[in-house]
Amino acid sequence: MKNVFKLLILALVFTSCEDVEPIVYNGNIDQNKTFVGFSRSVYQLPVVKDNTGSATIVLNVSTVADYDRTYNIELSFPENPDTAANPETFSVPSSITVPAGEYQASVPITGTDNNLVDENVKSFILTITNLDAENEVADSNSTTVNVYEVCPLGDDFTGTYHIQVQANYFTGLPGFKAENVTVSVGATEYERVFTATTYPGYGGAQEVVISLSCGFTNLAEEVDSGVYCTAGTYLVFAPVDNEDRGTYNNVDDSYFTVNMIENSKGTCGGPPDITTLTFTKVD
Repeated sequence: MKNVFKLLILALVFTSCEDVEPIVYNGNIDQNKTFVGFSRSVYQLPVVKDNTGSATIVLNVSTVADYDRTYNIELSFPENPDTAANPETFSVPSSITVPAGEYQASVPITGTDNNLVDENVKSFILTITNLDAENEVADSNSTTVNVYEVCPLGDDFTGTYHIQVQANYFTGLPGFKAENVTVSVGATEYERVFTATTYPGYGGAQEVVISLSCGFTNLAEEVDSGVYCTAGTYLVFAPVDNEDRGTYNNVDDSYFTVNMIENSKGTCGGPPDITTLTFTKVD
């Protein structure tokens, strides 16, 4: 157990459970610069074993125009070749177009197993490259796409669940409040999304996205708790390595677990450690 000597509340920035809501700063394109950015920093591209998969990439712009705006998409890969996705396992468009009168554009990306995709997450990066330097600002113009293998689900894994942390990382302070949450389908068939209270009494409501993959669960992306020990050093929950993942029964969604790395950046007085969150179906 670790002791919390000082926890300060960070002003929380709440985001929608859906990744399709555009960010609108001021819609008048003649009076304001346009902020351009992907709706998420990380997308998941689950590929069904011996089959295919798909996901949708969403681009938000902060102004509206009376003409189409087309942005080029550049493909790149992580520096570590062991984590780079094989180009034969996915297909992405070369551009994305925001229609006239709209604040948003979306394009599909597809994945194919080709006997090259397995449970190990491999990634590629998409970047918008042709912004107008004078009139457009990169809000979040790059996003990472994770490619991994999944198996068809034999149950829903949605509805009301009671969540509870199995053992506290900090003495007397669970990473998540024991409470009922609503679990719903995320951006893909194999993502589940819920909103939960982090560090009750200190934090607030945060969106959590988890992935389901052939009997194993993991965080789909990091979760910023909104709490820090020292200004600028936030408590972050991160995905675990494959050997430490939580589990689910493919044909019984009444109970499952999700493991995550608490204090993943080691910023609150101790080394990171694995926290287990249990889900027991209520309705």
